[in-house]
Amino acid sequence: MLRDLVENANQYFIRQKKEWTEILVDFETRNQYQVLGEDQSEAGTISEISSGIGGFMKRNFFGSHRSLDVRVHDADGAPVLRLERPFFFFFSSLDVLAEGGARLGRVERRFGLLYKKYDLLDEHGHCFARIASPLWRLWTFPAEHEREGGKAEVSKKWGGALREIFADADTFRVAIESGTWTGPERWVLFAAAISIDFDFFENNQGSDGLFSFGD
Repeated sequence: MLRDLVENANQYFIRQKKEWTEILVDFETRNQYQVLGEDQSEAGTISEISSGIGGFMKRNFFGSHRSLDVRVHDADGAPVLRLERPFFFFFSSLDVLAEGGARLGRVERRFGLLYKKYDLLDEHGHCFARIASPLWRLWTFPAEHEREGGKAEVSKKWGGALREIFADADTFRVAIESGTWTGPERWVLFAAAISIDFDFFENNQGSDGLFSFGD
């Protein structure tokens, strides 16, 4: 179900699941998400693998710069994807791996003065699409495929002032707007939404950790 949604649907949603301990006491807990179709039915889940005192310290001291081990499962619990990222100081790099270890690609954040930039790379390290989001468009991340006419967009949905301030639960829309995107390319775009959330929206409530510079 999840594989069909990501590889064939024109749009879907990724919604973060906030825990009450995080909302009430501002402690960063491991990130979890639901993947939803257009009808809001759940097609899969995304979970950060981090537990114990070590995971707690990493989340709250290193913040959005921490290393990541993220697992993606479909609705019946079958593993589908792994996302891995090392600790970084300035620019994140997220590897996208199929279950079993085959590399599908990578999401790499790039330097930009006026734009928030990412390169989407295939399994060979070749850039097949670029994201360049103007700083004044805070919640919209358009993607341009290297092939003419290929466009997509990752956008954070506005949940209303009270919900944004109180719950801080991010919901992203991933949309393929035009062009032909291969299955692996669509999974890298899927991973880009997670990378964007960690890089730009992880610290909305102020839990920046020790490495808040460079965001």
